Amino acid sequence: MAKINYTKKQLVEILDNLVQSGNIATKIDIAKQGYGLDRLVNDLDWRTRAAIARQGYGLDILVNDKDWRVREAVAEQGYGLDKLIDDEVPEVRAEVVGHNYGLDKLVNDPHWYVRMLVAKQGYRLDKLINDEDPDVRAAVAEQGYCLDKLINDEASDVRATVAEQGYGLDKLINDKDPYVRVAVAEQGYGLDQLINDCSFAVRQAATAVKFSKNKRGKRV
Repeated sequence: MAKINYTKKQLVEILDNLVQSGNIATKIDIAKQGYGLDRLVNDLDWRTRAAIARQGYGLDILVNDKDWRVREAVAEQGYGLDKLIDDEVPEVRAEVVGHNYGLDKLVNDPHWYVRMLVAKQGYRLDKLINDEDPDVRAAVAEQGYCLDKLINDEASDVRATVAEQGYGLDKLINDKDPYVRVAVAEQGYGLDQLINDCSFAVRQAATAVKFSKNKRGKRV
């Protein structure tokens, strides 16, 4: 098939037509090339507008977009964080956390996911260690904070996270929850005991780790 060589004017005309009537995927591709942004910023489909935001264009308009996914894309650019910190959708506020902005306010956010991300930033762990949500407390444990307290947490997810930090394995090896004992086994601790555990999941984890250790120990 013969190659068609378009003139610059023809290419512009083609792109203009695609901006006006192309499908969503085509419009997004065009936006990524930085073409037609002034028109695509008002596209009816949120996916196109989000792509425009990720190009850093029209943020002053898109920060007020009706679709939260577009506003989230604006937050990704670090724009309008002083406004988006109060967005009604937690996913948008979560993106604000990612910029390490307004943590003093977001540490009290009503949504657990936002507070968890604040904990992952290492902010106000002294407060979040007492959070009502176990996922938030587990995020505190991931930071290695106050493990001597969290080892006794009522939530098994939190105690398992403590084990993942390699802390208190001599105690957690006898934890009532097999999920926690699996975490202990994955640390390579007490394998001779855990390989005979009453839980299949624990035995499986201990066997896998022990096999892996033995395999590494063999000479090639």
